[in-house]
Amino acid sequence: MASKGNPEQYLSIHYLRGLAALMVVAVHCFTYGLVPVAQLSSVLWLKHGVALFFVISGFVMVTSTQGRRTDPRNFLLRRLVRIAPLYWAMTLAWSMVQQGWDGRQLAASLAFVPSLDPASGSVRSPVLEPGWTLNFEMFFYVIFALGLFLPERFRFWSVAAALVLITQAGTVIDLPPLAAFYTDGLLLLFVVGMAIARFDLRLPALWMAPAFIALILFSDSLPIWQGVFVPVTVIVLAARSLDGRLPRWRLPAMLGDASYSLYLSHLFVLQFGKIFIAPYLPGPLVFALMIAGACVLALLVYRTVEVPASAWGRSRLTHRTKVAVEQAPEPGPVPS
Repeated sequence: MASKGNPEQYLSIHYLRGLAALMVVAVHCFTYGLVPVAQLSSVLWLKHGVALFFVISGFVMVTSTQGRRTDPRNFLLRRLVRIAPLYWAMTLAWSMVQQGWDGRQLAASLAFVPSLDPASGSVRSPVLEPGWTLNFEMFFYVIFALGLFLPERFRFWSVAAALVLITQAGTVIDLPPLAAFYTDGLLLLFVVGMAIARFDLRLPALWMAPAFIALILFSDSLPIWQGVFVPVTVIVLAARSLDGRLPRWRLPAMLGDASYSLYLSHLFVLQFGKIFIAPYLPGPLVFALMIAGACVLALLVYRTVEVPASAWGRSRLTHRTKVAVEQAPEPGPVPS
């Protein structure tokens, strides 16, 4: 994600990505019943690691395409190669240890689209539950790719306007459940990340601590745009002011690298812990073991599955592009 000219340019974003994944693992330790807590609401702020992910995603899409000509089709293929192999592998593996899913739900999960519960008619989670965020990610990638057809000066404004209009449509039009899913206000977090990158926005680093405190205190009591969107935005803005000054710490850098693997693989550790560890050990120790175990598994998955799969996918894309160029017809003479 960092530029070749300056590897530390986006180190703050890299570290935040690892932190966001850890927040999701932590909240699942409580919500999945491994670690007892007196008031569940007191730890639910951790689930907004997903909000951090969405802001980071918007940021990365802009920084990875600005100042260069990007083919929309190639952009989508590269995003698919980056996201799909690991998700497909984790989804299929999870389907072997988890019951209660059907073929339609599995097919929809692998296609990055939501499906409806046959009994209630409501939108249900993918087979691998954390995959619900990837449905939004892929939708965002499609909208962003459409913006790549435009000159760069129009890209941010067109994609931002499209996402704003889509979210507003859900508030004024009675849409069927599957369509309404894609009008969730969470899409606006992508716009926030895009704006931070497009205009190089920053805040003093000292604002980060109060923003985290606000997220902890108010995310469950204020409207989502006040209790979640504002603190998360300030966290990213404050982190950006640290770029160029942050050292490359080994563990945070490794967790940033493996954050996607951590996000998708941690349920396997929690499932094991719920059966074999949680009933026999005190909550704090269970929590520590689950966090450590999830990180270890994530690093293994990252090195043995995510990196090789992404490398293979990129090599196939490169080969395909090379063949297409070699087989393209020579241009005809220019008419006089």
